[in-house]
Amino acid sequence: MRFNLLDTILFSLMLIFVSCFPYSRLGIGLLYQNIIAIGLRLLVLTYYIYVIYRNRIKIFGIANIKNILICIPFLLACFSNLIAYKIDGGQLLSPHINTPIFITEIIVVFLSAVLEEIVFRLFIHTSLTRVGSIKRILGSAGIFALMHLINIVNVSSVDALVSLLIQVVYTFGLGLMLGFLYEYSHSLTACISLHFIFNILNSFIVNYFMNGISERVMYLTAIVIAVILLVYSSLIYYYHLRGNEKYFRD
Repeated sequence: MRFNLLDTILFSLMLIFVSCFPYSRLGIGLLYQNIIAIGLRLLVLTYYIYVIYRNRIKIFGIANIKNILICIPFLLACFSNLIAYKIDGGQLLSPHINTPIFITEIIVVFLSAVLEEIVFRLFIHTSLTRVGSIKRILGSAGIFALMHLINIVNVSSVDALVSLLIQVVYTFGLGLMLGFLYEYSHSLTACISLHFIFNILNSFIVNYFMNGISERVMYLTAIVIAVILLVYSSLIYYYHLRGNEKYFRD
C-alpha cells in the first residue's frame, strides 16, 4: 500500500497539531490538559484507524522467530537510561504522585507512540516503495528525527538548543531500529509496543523516579549501546536477511 504525498502530509500535520497544541496555555489544571490531549489524540487515531480499515492494511505482521532477534538489542536500548543510572549512582526519588495525573500521562505517552508509529512506519515508511529497503529505513528515520525539530518552539537557551539537537540524533537512531523492525517483520503492533516501552523507560520513569544522572554518562551509555546495535543489526541484515526477499517489500 502506497499513500500519495497529499495524504501523507495530511497525516503528518494531524500528528504535529496534537503534539504541538499549547495545552499549558489553556489556563486549566494539568489533569484537564492531559484529558484534552487524550481526546485530541483519540480523534486523530479514529481517523487513522478508518484509513487503515478502508485500505485493508495489515498491522500484525509476520510471526517469526527472527522478530525476536531484532527485539533483543532494542530492549537493550530501552534500558539505556536505567543502565546509565546504575553506572552513575543516581538516586531513586519518592515523589508524591497524583494518581489521576500519573495515569493520564501514561495514556498520553501510549497514544503518542501509537500515532507516531502509524504515521512514520505505516504511512511514511510504506510510501517509500520506489526505493530499496535500506533507503526506506533511512528515509523514514530521518523524517522521524527531523519532525522533533518542532520542539524548537520551546527552546529558550543555548543548552536547550544543544539538548534538542542531541534529541534529534537520538530519535534518528530510534527511527532506524523501528524502521528495521517494521521493514522485515511488517508488524506495526510490535513497533508500537517497543516505542511505548522505550518512551516509558527512557523518559517517563526516569523523570518521575530518578535523579542524579549526569548527561555525560547518559550520552556515553547511549553511544556504546548505539555501536552495539549498529554491529548487531549489520550482522542480522547481512547474514540472515540480505537476499531473502520474503522479509522485504518489493
